[in-house]
Amino acid sequence: MTGLGTWFAARAAQIVFILGVAVLVATVISIRSCGSAQTAKTETKLAIGQGAAAIESGSDAVNTVGNAAGNETEIHQTAKEGTHAIQVAPAGNSNDAADRAACRLRSYRNSAKCVTLLGPAS
Repeated sequence: MTGLGTWFAARAAQIVFILGVAVLVATVISIRSCGSAQTAKTETKLAIGQGAAAIESGSDAVNTVGNAAGNETEIHQTAKEGTHAIQVAPAGNSNDAADRAACRLRSYRNSAKCVTLLGPAS
């Protein structure tokens, strides 16, 4: 064998070991890179989901406020009509007008007294 061949033969175990370590390091780096990519993909999905949930939550909040304002308007209108009915009721019938006005409010509609007075709520 020549000088170079003898040197390779003497160092063959070391060369195989170094190549094995290099392959192992490359494999670990590859696995880590794939793991990082998967983590980034999962984080992106999560961020998109959270954004959609925030938009939906905001939409629900706006609808709730709108519904509350609509309900408040309805209550004010019912109270106004009830007050007018009490004011125009003949003497001695104002209590009946007041009961009817109260029974038009959602809180009282299904009470036994209101069901008897106005019938079942629709």
